[in-house]
Amino acid sequence: MQTFEQELRGTSLLLSDMALDTDLQKLSTIAPAMSGFDQIQAVTRLQSRMRLLQHSNQYITQARAYIPLIDKTIEATSYEKAMTEEQISALQRASQEVVSQWEDTLLLGQTYPDILREGSQPSFAVGVALSSDKIGQALRQLAGAGGDAVLISTDARWQIASSEEASAIGQRLVTETEPVLANGAPNSGVSRMTINDRQHWVSIEQSPFLNAMLIVSSPEAQTTGRLGAYRYLLIGLSAFSLMAVALFSYWIYRRFHQPLHRIVRAFRKVEQGNLQVSLQHHHRDEFRYLYAQFNQMVEQLQTLIGAVYEQKIHAQRSELKQLQSQINPHFLYNSFFTLHQMAEAYDVDNITRFTRHLGEYFRFITRSASDDVTLAAEMAHAQAYTEIQSIRFHNRITTVWGELPADVERLAVPVLILQPLIENAFEHGLEHKEANGRVQIMCRLEGDMLRIAIEDNGDSLSEERLRQLQQGLKQTAGHGSEVTGMYNVHRRLQLRYGPDGGLVLARSALGGLRVDVRLRYGKERINHDSTIDRR
Repeated sequence: MQTFEQELRGTSLLLSDMALDTDLQKLSTIAPAMSGFDQIQAVTRLQSRMRLLQHSNQYITQARAYIPLIDKTIEATSYEKAMTEEQISALQRASQEVVSQWEDTLLLGQTYPDILREGSQPSFAVGVALSSDKIGQALRQLAGAGGDAVLISTDARWQIASSEEASAIGQRLVTETEPVLANGAPNSGVSRMTINDRQHWVSIEQSPFLNAMLIVSSPEAQTTGRLGAYRYLLIGLSAFSLMAVALFSYWIYRRFHQPLHRIVRAFRKVEQGNLQVSLQHHHRDEFRYLYAQFNQMVEQLQTLIGAVYEQKIHAQRSELKQLQSQINPHFLYNSFFTLHQMAEAYDVDNITRFTRHLGEYFRFITRSASDDVTLAAEMAHAQAYTEIQSIRFHNRITTVWGELPADVERLAVPVLILQPLIENAFEHGLEHKEANGRVQIMCRLEGDMLRIAIEDNGDSLSEERLRQLQQGLKQTAGHGSEVTGMYNVHRRLQLRYGPDGGLVLARSALGGLRVDVRLRYGKERINHDSTIDRR
């Protein structure tokens, strides 16, 4: 519709331009005063313009100009007699309505002047005839097979149909479509209506310029007849697609997601410390290689962890042997000097006590039996050491022992975990204490932990020195740190009990250093008497 309207707009503009043509104005006003040669020249030039006008639009079959002054109608290639009054009236209507009908022909025209007095003729009239056959052919192409199309004026004065059936129902289509246009958009509309007892889809497009409408109807059975078959085909394809997607998803799950999920679970078990994990894969694909490498990695981890554990055990035993072999020469010399002084004084009772405790002390630290002893045996060795020191220092330092709970007497603990800490209190905490020195050893159960607190009332411990000692405990886990005395005890306890075991350093309420020995209570026990327990 838009293409047809644009072509007629162009033709209407050309007709308007003809009113300004010089030859047409001369022939319509001063033709009697012109010579015969001038008239012939003017008519020839006007015919040339008529030919251009005729070929400007594919739907134009004839272009003509009527000049009442010479009583001739000039066409593209010939002269004709004057137009009839009916033709002139049709051209006048066409100038107002764009398109009008005369007999079986549609006309586009222009008269000058536009408005005439009753009984008067125009100065000239220019018009073109449109081909109903070509317009009908275009409508048949638009309607397609089985459809109909009608180009009809809104007042039903003229119409062109694609077929005789469409021409017969043209008036009815206009009547039927008026409610649709009233309720729908002003320039277009699509509706479903019954024509000749059959359902049709009707499309309507209006043209205010032509004062006409284009109506295209198509039988519903032809438009949607195959949709049923297509619908079942679409349903079948959709079901097949869903089944294919489900099967493909299941295949993806079995071949990729499930093996990945299995190996992730295995890694999480290894992360939690479970190395008894083995994966099997039956397909010959990349996951089989991954599973094999995972199993190999777990085996290597087991080997490495076993080697590291054994290395730690050997290191712990070596450190223990080193600690046992580190007999303080000063302690040995001082013990002999003390024994010599008591012998000079004939102090037989103290010599008896001193030599008994000294013998027990050296027998314990030079033992080569198991690395573990009962807590009662470890406490007895520490008490022997304090008895030796109390004799040496002539009661300048007092040792206070708390009661050992009966439930922990048989608790298996690493050897030499208390005496080095008590020795540290005597040698460093109370080194400058001239009198009233005090070392206190107390035991306390806290849940599944046993705490043994060793405190002194030394007055030489500064805050800076306390921070250095605490930092030294944190560095004992690193390689290359000094492994002597207190640090040795801390490392061995952590190797035995994990991060919860070991030493905690703080300032004592007595004023000196407080060392808390943390042992896991109830973890291990010794159910038989060891060699060191028999005296």
